Amino acid sequence: MFDSREVEAMGDEELIDALRRAHGAAAFAQAAEITAIREVYRRHRARNAEPGPGGVRAGEFATAEIAVAAHVSEGVAAALIDIGLALDSLPQTRLAFAAGRIDLSRVQVIADSMRGLPADTREALEPKLIDAATRSDPARLRQTAQRWVTRLDPEGEQRRREEREDDRDVRIRAVQDGMAVFDGLLPAAGAQTLAMRLREMSLQVCDDDPRSMAQRRADALVALADGSGRLRCGCTHGTDCPKAATPGAPRRPLIQVGVSAETLLGLRDDPAFLSGYGPIDAALARSIAEHSRFQVIPEYFPESGEPSAPVAELPETSTLAEVTTKDAEPPKNAAVRPFSAAPPREVRAVDGFCRFPGCGMPAAETVVAQFDPLPVRLSTPRGMSTRAVLCTHHHRLKTLADNGKQPWRVYLADTDHMRWIDPTGEAHETVREGARYLFPHTDIDAPARPRQHRPRLTRDPADPVGRPFPSDLAYPVENHALIHPQLSRTTPDNDIPDTKARAGTR
Repeated sequence: MFDSREVEAMGDEELIDALRRAHGAAAFAQAAEITAIREVYRRHRARNAEPGPGGVRAGEFATAEIAVAAHVSEGVAAALIDIGLALDSLPQTRLAFAAGRIDLSRVQVIADSMRGLPADTREALEPKLIDAATRSDPARLRQTAQRWVTRLDPEGEQRRREEREDDRDVRIRAVQDGMAVFDGLLPAAGAQTLAMRLREMSLQVCDDDPRSMAQRRADALVALADGSGRLRCGCTHGTDCPKAATPGAPRRPLIQVGVSAETLLGLRDDPAFLSGYGPIDAALARSIAEHSRFQVIPEYFPESGEPSAPVAELPETSTLAEVTTKDAEPPKNAAVRPFSAAPPREVRAVDGFCRFPGCGMPAAETVVAQFDPLPVRLSTPRGMSTRAVLCTHHHRLKTLADNGKQPWRVYLADTDHMRWIDPTGEAHETVREGARYLFPHTDIDAPARPRQHRPRLTRDPADPVGRPFPSDLAYPVENHALIHPQLSRTTPDNDIPDTKARAGTR
């Protein structure tokens, strides 16, 4: 499309437009590749069926032929075949993919989320997911899809989760230079507990510790295993280190679950929100709640500025589950907004995540930031909050933008939407994710459950794929080791907040 000299001659806006066009062209090429792979598999199945001992199973060596032709592994070839087969029952997704509107990573999420659903549920869900895919990164799209699928088919989602938990595993694999890869598959609540414990330990050292956040997490994991249970500070101050003899801080809850009161009481089966992970089914949420400390998050409406239900005192145990109650059905399409004087925990509970597009930092690890709610020409509705949560990394971006040192703009567009304007003038919006779980009636974009709901279908044993696709086939760089160290703090999870910013997350 263009070479490096043409790129260097482009203006900033022209360059971003070229980037978008290149991405669309790549998606178009991915769609063509999937179509060809699907046809190779179809032809193998048609001519390679010889039942009986010594015969060739239908389509058995299609992956081998595709692998050598495209120079990929047979595992990737099988995943690409599976996506092509899934698109046979997703015609709108196939068309959007072929037009370059969505890329392979988003098609992968849609196909994975729709597998096994009844036809009427797929028809209701597919156009909604395509629209969401054009506005979301793959991780956030997966959370949206899982929330809607759980709402449409709660029994099926619980069954799939219980079956998937049987695959839990931890693996160690040797790599070069005296290192090893430690990874595994864990149930969501356990994995999030481990992740937040490692982050907690990583922040128990002084500001002069020279290690990156990634290095601290790795050392914290070893400290958990060797029995010390505490990450030793890496500074050179010895006994003069301010953290040397500091007793451990009182334990905060490691995981948080947001769930509506009706679901918690078993009156409904709406999805719940596991902070840092995303949607979980109602049965899992109720199981976690058996050993939880509760905080009631009341619902506020901008027209009144008053909560719809009083805050109740509930028993304390070990972890945190955030719930909400309401006395009456709110106005149609009413937007949830904490009152401007609501405590920070309520703002965090309703926001759910850092409010930067695509950021997955849990709200518990964020700063509650003050915002100008609307452009100056507009007035602020009564009861509308002027606060929202940002991780320390994106709070720094907002601060620099507010001071004119970064060409971004950010403001609260209305009672639910935050709008980020990037340097090219393109607008990107985020919503209060936590509200969709605490107050299910606010999830107005969710497809309606089909009138005659049928349970999710079980997988056909003849189906060649029984597990979700590998993560992000389009950009398989999640485990890429950064060569340039200056990039290590450009992601929210690797940002080390300073002491003042760290205090703001408490």
